[in-house]
Amino acid sequence: MQPTQNPPADLDVTPADVLRCAARYLHRHGFHQGDMFASTTILTPPACAQGAVKMAICGNPYANYTLGQAALFDLTMTVLAEHLGMPCYWDTDPFMDKEPATAAEWVADWNDDRDRTAEQVITAMTATANDWDHIRLVITSLAISAADDPDGDRTQDGAQ
Repeated sequence: MQPTQNPPADLDVTPADVLRCAARYLHRHGFHQGDMFASTTILTPPACAQGAVKMAICGNPYANYTLGQAALFDLTMTVLAEHLGMPCYWDTDPFMDKEPATAAEWVADWNDDRDRTAEQVITAMTATANDWDHIRLVITSLAISAADDPDGDRTQDGAQ
């Protein structure tokens, strides 16, 4: 799937899927700071981290989010922000002296740090996606193990 295509409605898209598409988008179309997109006159403008995630979810810099897309955007920004080290509770934004920020604002401030590079953003998105998949695999494995042993009377090696 191209980073600018809309996924089918019945597809279970995860933050990992979105982050990989967003990283690919940045690699192909360029990195931007200071706003979501570098231009409002081209269909695939260079983007910041948020803009790349929007392109991965909506496929269009001008699209309005549906409720489902907005929820996926918020979840993806939260997962990325937590991977980058956003504290669960913080008094001020770590990059600017202002009131507490949303995860999306925190990611935007991280993206806009003057020393930030495209490679750092792409690497962070890819690493976050890999972590998400790993955690999901572990949780799924634990759920399967629990379903196979509902009484919890087996050890890990299967002995009783």
